[in-house]
Amino acid sequence: MAQDERPLNPADHRTSGRVRAFLRGEIIHSNGNSRTECTIRDISEGGARIEAPASVTLPEFFELLIPLKNTRHRARMTWRAGNEIGVSFLAEAAKPTPEATAAEAHAALQDREVRGRLQELEVETTRLRAQLAQMQTIIDTLVKDRGAA
Repeated sequence: MAQDERPLNPADHRTSGRVRAFLRGEIIHSNGNSRTECTIRDISEGGARIEAPASVTLPEFFELLIPLKNTRHRARMTWRAGNEIGVSFLAEAAKPTPEATAAEAHAALQDREVRGRLQELEVETTRLRAQLAQMQTIIDTLVKDRGAA
C-alpha cells in the first residue's frame, strides 16, 4: 500500500481491539541514527495509530519506542494520511527498553537484599528468643530459691 493511501476501513485488518491513547513515542530507524518524536493515538496488541510530522519521511519498517510503557515494538507502516500513520507490530513480542531491563535488574537486586536481610533478622530473632528463655529460667530459679529461703 502506498504511503499516502489509507485503507477505506482500517478496522477490517485489525486482529485485536484498540484502545484510545495519548502517549509520547519515538520512531527509531536507520540503525538508531534517526529518531522522530510521535504521539500514539490508538494502540492494540497488533498495532497502533500514531501522529508524526507529515514532512518527515519514514521507512516501511522501524522501531516504535513507548517510554511510558517501557516497550519497544518492531513496526511496519501500513498506511499514512498526512500526519497520521497506521502501523502493525511484527509478530515478535514487545521488547523491554534498556531502562526497563535495568529497573528490573535493580528491583531483583533489592529483592535479594531484602530477602537476605529478612533471613538475618529471623536468625537474630531466634537467637534473642533463646536468650530470653534462658534468662526466664534463671529468673524463675532465683525466685524459687528466694521463696524457699
